[in-house]
Amino acid sequence: MKTDPSFKFVAAVILTGVSLALFAPAHAAEPKAKRTRTHTGTYQSSNGNSGTLNTTVTRGNGEAVRNSSLTNQNGQTTTHISDRTWDKATGTGTVSSSTTLPDGDTMGRQGTLTKNADGSVSGQGTFTGYSGKTSTYTNTTVKTANGATTTVTITGPNGQVSTVNSSVSRTGPGATTRDTTVTGPNGKSAEKEIATQVNPDGTGTRVIQVTKPDGTTETRTETFTITPAPKGP
Repeated sequence: MKTDPSFKFVAAVILTGVSLALFAPAHAAEPKAKRTRTHTGTYQSSNGNSGTLNTTVTRGNGEAVRNSSLTNQNGQTTTHISDRTWDKATGTGTVSSSTTLPDGDTMGRQGTLTKNADGSVSGQGTFTGYSGKTSTYTNTTVKTANGATTTVTITGPNGQVSTVNSSVSRTGPGATTRDTTVTGPNGKSAEKEIATQVNPDGTGTRVIQVTKPDGTTETRTETFTITPAPKGP
């Protein structure tokens, strides 16, 4: 949806940019070899769309690099690349990402992260939409007993302000839920709910439901396999 970059970009990308900082160990550890996991699978949407998905995530030494692609039933592919870094010694980090649609249009993001004295993480930066216009954002993430909550303020190129509120929680072994609400300058809101279950053998499912401002909903169900399988608790 080129007409709604805030929901697709900010809610799906900005909110994941703080995890490396928020859940980093309190004390520095010895450098570890980088490790890579792949997620491969298929999806089916309530609007009739279907396709395949593939993600490779490489982590280590304060950096997480993610390369994702989604190919629909017509062979059209959308790609997303993100790079997050975190320096525990200074309590600061950087985030950058780029999303490319099948027609070649791109949107990008650049930002910084800072860990606060109370343990929360603040972020700020810019993103450039598919139209080439630039918006700015600020966000704060607070760790909770079972996950985290994030609030985001987005200022568009014309000075209009939108907000994002998100909460993510662990609901059981291998299970997480994320609920994100985006409210535009006109007061209308869209909501995105994601329920993910990862099994001990690395297989899993993800159900994504989007409720649009007019109240209509769309659902996408993903089935995937993670290699190597995540370690148990």
